[in-house]
Amino acid sequence: MRLTALLSIVTVLLSTPASGRLLIYSDDVFLGCLDCVSTAPDSVCNFEGHYGSLKDSKSIWNQSGDYGNPESPKSPWSGSTQGPIIMDENSTVFGWFQINPEGGYTQSAKLADLFHSMGGDLKKIRQLFCQD
Repeated sequence: MRLTALLSIVTVLLSTPASGRLLIYSDDVFLGCLDCVSTAPDSVCNFEGHYGSLKDSKSIWNQSGDYGNPESPKSPWSGSTQGPIIMDENSTVFGWFQINPEGGYTQSAKLADLFHSMGGDLKKIRQLFCQD
């Protein structure tokens, strides 16, 4: 079930007619590339990079930071409708990367299921999300 939800999210992101990479921003702060290979420096799946780190202040995986803390409205995990925005390199907006389906992201419910099934453990969610 968890893997199915993850694959659905990734499939929708990758099948969207985007021009270039899918990027996420919160309050004009760049938070990483969602569909980049894990070796890309700005990938949310580059565990050694800023955006894939569990500790970096600009990482959606840092539970203590503004962009990963489930208590922060800037975080995709908060349930707020103000989560990070998804756009391509031409600034075409594809929705908000968040667990609240009221924010307009078509895969929010599946992302929420993944978040809750992992008990909110962002390290585990990151492992599944970034699985090749």
